[in-house]
Amino acid sequence: MADDSKVVITTLQSHFVQLKAQISHLSGENNRLQDVVNQLQTEIAARDAKIDELTNELAQSEVRYKNLQISQKTELNKQQLQENKERFARLVREIDKCISLLNE
Repeated sequence: MADDSKVVITTLQSHFVQLKAQISHLSGENNRLQDVVNQLQTEIAARDAKIDELTNELAQSEVRYKNLQISQKTELNKQQLQENKERFARLVREIDKCISLLNE
């Protein structure tokens, strides 16, 4: 029976040593994975910051684009206004010619 106890104790010690080795290995793996998680969190934070920056840039670009559209419409309106003035002046000259022909 003493031999059986020694075998059981030896088996348990062997099993205990294997478990300690597995714990050590898993602890190392856990540390490595934790480093990967930290690195990925850092990358995510950097990308979030870049996304915020690009979102702000896009919003500013949209404002500039709307302002450009408004300025182009204003410019077109100025051009149309000038064309209308010239047309009106031509019509007034034609009316003056007609009046002068009627007065003759």
